[in-house]
Amino acid sequence: MAGSSQKALLAGHAEFDALIAAMSDERDAEKMEAIRVRIWDQFGTEGAAFISDMASFSSTSRKLGVSHFLKMIHRARLIIEPIIESNGGTLLKFDADNCYAYFEKTDDAIRASFEVNAAIFAANDNFDLSEQIYLSVGIDCGRLLLVGDRDFFGDPVNTASKLGEDLAVRAEVLITERALEQSKFKPPEQAERMVARISEIEIKYVRLPMTEVSSIR
Repeated sequence: MAGSSQKALLAGHAEFDALIAAMSDERDAEKMEAIRVRIWDQFGTEGAAFISDMASFSSTSRKLGVSHFLKMIHRARLIIEPIIESNGGTLLKFDADNCYAYFEKTDDAIRASFEVNAAIFAANDNFDLSEQIYLSVGIDCGRLLLVGDRDFFGDPVNTASKLGEDLAVRAEVLITERALEQSKFKPPEQAERMVARISEIEIKYVRLPMTEVSSIR
């Protein structure tokens, strides 16, 4: 059964790649639009994009060596993966020190971000400063393309990436206003509401420093 599921996933990935290639090669506007519609019909869905980044990757690698940081990435992955899955998320991939995950429900993505940070804080107690890990996380939601368990694409993915990789600092979760509107989570009154402009795109989000264990009520 597992083998059949894996074959189906691989077939889905191959079909997605073939449709993108066909759209790239097509010159007729109507046929190109038909392919675009087919892509969204087959792979389009609603959900939340969760993208995390490890703080100080470049500076730590230069100071202590890339092997040291790869060891820390491995430790972080062991913490992150089970928490993503236990909160109903699909861990799509790890890329260097980044984690990419999809959630059907925004509340689950937010809860996972809190639990991941709490677990990392607890793990840090067992290591000296040079071994401690800190994450930044970006969360957005909306319509996106989900390619099986491998990848996702779309505006929420781009926004979550900007938040998690570019704007958030260590031990910080940034959540878009539109994601909050789709969740039950109520940010604390002291949470900062921010606006950023990146590549001519305006992103409204809430900044949540992870200084203590938080929860969704």
